[in-house]
Amino acid sequence: MLGWWFVVTVPAAGDGEDVVLAKWETGIGGLDWIAGLVAAGRAEQSGFNGYPHRYTARAGEVLPLLADGSVFGVFGAGIRPRELYPDLIAGCPAEALLTVEAWDQS
Repeated sequence: MLGWWFVVTVPAAGDGEDVVLAKWETGIGGLDWIAGLVAAGRAEQSGFNGYPHRYTARAGEVLPLLADGSVFGVFGAGIRPRELYPDLIAGCPAEALLTVEAWDQS
């Protein structure tokens, strides 16, 4: 499959593990939503070699897109099931800095 595997996390305080809020697979255009946030100055890209592409953005920018489904794209039905953790998402403050990883699936 050509596309992207996304993992959205909240970095843990101290030595703990990052908290996973969501994981999903998209098709080829799956980076469009995060690239749009970067272009608008609402996210930053810190890694881009494909293993993974890494971004940071405030939860207030990312979580509404999870809620309305726009991050999943038209070709979002991949082999792996979508994993969303609603309780963790609901408890995440809008100002929290999230890490968004996009793994190239080609």
